[in-house]
Amino acid sequence: MAKVSFSGGRRGAFGIVGHVGVAHVHSHSGFVQDDSAGFAAAGLLLRDATNASTRIALVQANRHTGLFTVFTEGGGRGTVHARRGITPAELRLAEAAVGRDALFSQVAATETFGRIAGQGSMEAPAAFQGACALAALDTFVKASGGRLRTAEGEIPGNYDRYAGTVLDIDGIPCSVLLVVNGTDGGLGPDEDCEGNTNPGAKGRLMADLGLNEIPTAVLESKAYIPSKAEGLRENTFLVRAQAGVDCTALGAALKTSADRLGLPSEFSDSMMPLAPGSMERATREAAARIMKLASEFASASKCEDKVQLAAELNRFCSEDLGGVTFMGNEVNDRMRGAGTLPGITAVLSMMVTREYRDRMVIPEFTPEDARHYHEILAGAFRRMAGGTRS
Repeated sequence: MAKVSFSGGRRGAFGIVGHVGVAHVHSHSGFVQDDSAGFAAAGLLLRDATNASTRIALVQANRHTGLFTVFTEGGGRGTVHARRGITPAELRLAEAAVGRDALFSQVAATETFGRIAGQGSMEAPAAFQGACALAALDTFVKASGGRLRTAEGEIPGNYDRYAGTVLDIDGIPCSVLLVVNGTDGGLGPDEDCEGNTNPGAKGRLMADLGLNEIPTAVLESKAYIPSKAEGLRENTFLVRAQAGVDCTALGAALKTSADRLGLPSEFSDSMMPLAPGSMERATREAAARIMKLASEFASASKCEDKVQLAAELNRFCSEDLGGVTFMGNEVNDRMRGAGTLPGITAVLSMMVTREYRDRMVIPEFTPEDARHYHEILAGAFRRMAGGTRS
């Protein structure tokens, strides 16, 4: 296990950014993920440094206002509103979440409510997940003794929060940034400020930590990727750094580190191209699918046909539509789907097998997974520190 402590410096030699896209569970064509993985892995580093507990100590839910409030054993607090209110049964479920780990927020929500989905389809679980993530972040802020620098998001209707500091990881100073991306009401993903995108207050915090210029690992989700699952025999770490765009030296170091640890891994320098217009095209294609379903519904006369069409529209909106709602077209044109600054970034994530997806339905990021992220990062940074940066 990597040795982690607060650093004396204001900027790291390397960067680590981990975000949670609250309720960004599904995308198109069967893609499904735990999009709290990066936040949990980066947050676990802060938990090592602070020794603060992110376990849920108390959950309060106001049925009249629709507010979930989560309190951690470490003194953190997070509150998020569920648009359509909270039923008595949802209140009982949420109150039974005591003892679960708010840092692993999607798992906490899934274990509490059974499952979670975005795009406004499951507002109570999404709001609860957001409250967990905010409570975990607040735990670290309060335990850091002022060493954690914070900023708030500026997108209307969002409760985005950012917190960063410099940690020594096995003696190497690293700027670490935690990012919460959430939409009020439990509506699901709005991630224009995910990863190491650098607008507004988040950008100023990143510049303060040097995260606009140092080689940075963006920690991403544990996901079932249909196009990659064929032939995958075990859950596998995925490193991505686009040739001619990203920091391929960091990508290669992450891959080498995973290999030396004996962890299954794959490296790609072609999965994250800059492709302006791709999100706009995907959005139009999604709209065309909705209009086709609407047209079929308008002409339906039999009850069974209406029910089947309504079910497909609900499935499409709660799953496939997540592939276009999570990010604006212009942001995607510049930062791509993982929210990555060109020139300095490599992405570390996980792919799961079809068997795992069939068994779990929704992937769950674990503390063991997070520790493997740490080991891969530490090995890569040691390798980079002893050689070249680019």
